[in-house]
Parts: sequence; C-alpha cells; structure tokens
Amino acid sequence: PKHPVVFCHGLLGFDSVTIGPAIAPLEVSHWRGIKEVLEANGTEVLITRVPATSSPVDRAKVLERTIEAAYPGRAVHLIGHSMGGLDCRYLTTHLRTHTFTVLSLTTLATPHRGSAFADHFLATVGRARLPSVLALLDLLPNGGGDGAAFECLTRESMRAFNDATPDVLGVRYFSWGAQYEPGLIDTWKWPHSVILEQEGPNDGLVSVESSKWGTYLGTLHDVNHLDLVGWINAARYKWAALCGREIQFRPATFYLGVADLLAR
Repeated sequence: PKHPVVFCHGLLGFDSVTIGPAIAPLEVSHWRGIKEVLEANGTEVLITRVPATSSPVDRAKVLERTIEAAYPGRAVHLIGHSMGGLDCRYLTTHLRTHTFTVLSLTTLATPHRGSAFADHFLATVGRARLPSVLALLDLLPNGGGDGAAFECLTRESMRAFNDATPDVLGVRYFSWGAQYEPGLIDTWKWPHSVILEQEGPNDGLVSVESSKWGTYLGTLHDVNHLDLVGWINAARYKWAALCGREIQFRPATFYLGVADLLAR
C-alpha cells in the first residue's frame, strides 16, 4: 500500500525488548520478522507499543499519540492483533486529537465479543488476587499497565464496548480468526478447553466467532494466538515437515497478502 501500515499489539504485547547480559544484548521483536518482510517489499511500517495490561481506552490514547508523532496529516492502515484491535476501534471511533486519517482497520483474533477465558480467569484467580498477578507481570520486559484489561475483555464488558463504539463511515473494517487444536501437553490447553466449551473453535485465547468484525476474511487453521504475530513453534512446524504435512500458515506470506489487500 502507498500509505503506512501501523501494527498494534495485544495484551502483554510490546514492540521490541532487549534481553540477555549487557555485554551481549539480544533484541526480540514482538512481530517477528514481519516488519522486515513488508519493508523489503516497499511498505512503510510502524510498530507501536502501549501499556501491556491497561484498558483499550487508555491504550488507544497512547496509540493515538504514537501515530500522530510518526505520521501527522497522513492516512494510515491499522492492523491490530488480539486486544490491539479493540484499541484501534476505540481510537477510530472516539479520539479526535490527531491529524492523521484511518483508512482501514484489520483485526487478527481480536475478542470483539470478549473471551470466555477472561470471565474464567477473573472467577478462578479472583479480582482480589489480581494485584499479585500484576506484580509478577511487571517483572516481565513487556510489563506495565494497571490490569484493567482483564475486566475489559469479559463478554459483558465487550457488549457495553460494542454498543458505545460503532464503526466509522468511510473506514474499511476487515477481520481474521484462527483455530487450533492443542496437544496433550500444550501452553494453550487450559484456555483453549475453557473457550471451546463455551464459544467453540478458538486459537487458545479468542474464539472464531468473537474474532468476526466487518468483512470477515476467513479462519486460519492450525494457527494459535501467538503464531499470528510470527511466534511460530519451530518444533511443531519441523514435525509437520517431517511427517510430510503441508504447513499452511507462514506469517511472512500471510502479511504480504494483507498488505496486498490494503493496496487495492
């Protein structure tokens, strides 16, 4: 596309972080390899960072300032992963202290109708214990935020959010969902089972049904929530290759396709 593409991360996401000893630091990007591929193909890209666990309202205000600083007076395409899609929706509908124009919003596994796991998490961990969880999260390189995100992602909260946040005329809205079957020992096993029982097929955190918004472009199969931002499980993909199974989802190829769509 001739206009910049702005990437907006989800809950606990980041732009890039530096880990390891000072003598040999390692920079890790949240959107692994995606920025480089798009830029190599002529796309102008901005990777943003907002408070990891804050509400979409607070995150959207930071996002607005970041985009305005980079692209004042220009038109942009927004791509939001997970909760990042909600930040983008809030910005597009409600915030007005900017000179840039939003042409389109593409959301990837965004919980537009909330997530059953958010309800389950608050019910089992308990709101009273949330400060302890946040204290642990603050130790992470991508920590930060007041924890309001967890409450905002419940299904009841998202019903209120949707009622108050209508789409904006003239902005194109696209969405993708993802579906994944975790193995017996898998990071996503617990949240996936909770969501599967209450909402159906999901990527480990967000159901296919909750992901649908605007023009639904399809469901990505055998793709989990972090595969979508390039955090491919190398062992899982190597095993698929050894077994002769076709690897359907390749992040770089997928995002080149998204960029091609936005260019039309």
